[in-house]
Amino acid sequence: MTRARKTLFLVCGEPSGETYAVRVVREFRKRFPGAPVEGIGSSRLASEGVRLLLDYRGISVVGLTEVIRHLPAVVGALRSAVRRATRSDVGAVLLVDFPEFNFRVGKRAHRAGIPVIYYIPPQLWAWRPGRARELAQFTRGIVVPFPFEEEILRSAGANVRFAGHPILWELSPYLDAVPDRDRFGIPEGRRIVGLLPGSRDGEITAHLPAMLGAARILFRRHPDLHFAVPLAVPALRGRIEAGLTGNSLPMTIVERDRFLLFRGMAAALSASGTATLELALLGVPHVIVYRTSAVTYRIGKRLARVSRIGLPNIVAKETVVPELIQGEANPDAMARQLGPLLADGEHRERVVRRLRSLREALSGPGPSEAVVDMLAEAAGDAWE
Repeated sequence: MTRARKTLFLVCGEPSGETYAVRVVREFRKRFPGAPVEGIGSSRLASEGVRLLLDYRGISVVGLTEVIRHLPAVVGALRSAVRRATRSDVGAVLLVDFPEFNFRVGKRAHRAGIPVIYYIPPQLWAWRPGRARELAQFTRGIVVPFPFEEEILRSAGANVRFAGHPILWELSPYLDAVPDRDRFGIPEGRRIVGLLPGSRDGEITAHLPAMLGAARILFRRHPDLHFAVPLAVPALRGRIEAGLTGNSLPMTIVERDRFLLFRGMAAALSASGTATLELALLGVPHVIVYRTSAVTYRIGKRLARVSRIGLPNIVAKETVVPELIQGEANPDAMARQLGPLLADGEHRERVVRRLRSLREALSGPGPSEAVVDMLAEAAGDAWE
């Protein structure tokens, strides 16, 4: 009698994590064709044949006040995820980023005897380094995106590997691509400035109005500018369009080929997060901004263990691009900090060179392959 293959259950809770999860699923299918995959994601994972238990867009929130407002949905999703992750037909659980939710799922799966692999673990070095041992206890393996995370987690007893940052694999076709403004309908002779307010409603509410204020100031000083808002996911179009109501600046919303758009940018304003690393690796000078509720900010400031919030600056171990946090992230300051990055000259060239040098620091043999290797080591016979 043929033994039924077990299920890989995965959980990711935001667009960048899902991008990385898609690559892992493709690699997993090469290694274990026909093995069932279920989990929490969105239409992008569903298009890869992943059976969705839930769509994360109903539970992906930022900040304490947003979590409180969405608490019933988050609690319900957590209960559903735990029930599914701990069933006997699950061969392994793969957790991608989304730490507060995934820690709970991972611990329950571990208690049920299900192997747990964590990809893109929480930035314990920035917030709660004491949780490193906790993470090591409920995981069979961890794949990290930054080389310095290996030592931190290994010293806590984790089975951990750095195999390169997954962003490099997403960006590889664009690293040296020729900019193509015609694709986006941007007129010749215009310098493109990107406005990247974030990928969640709360981030867009916090950042977009101030970014538009900065754009107006910059346009008065540099009338050759054209502003572009690349969408982290197509579903954000309506939210962005609503935020641009009444706007009279030359502006284009870009839904596809965002990395090719980045290659043509002169500079950008970006919410803190994955997008800042994408911009950095493509050599785009930018200003990092971060605004949240007063309550969330006060709590975060107490917990933070790092002096910088921008990923490019953290990897570089120096402030390569400016950071504006909370009250400092206002239109005047954004325009003032971005201005020198728009000017041709030694300062701009030095910033571009330093940003591009981060490519080497984040290179490796391949993180998706490393994740599937760990899954195979933990429960490979479940899918044979």
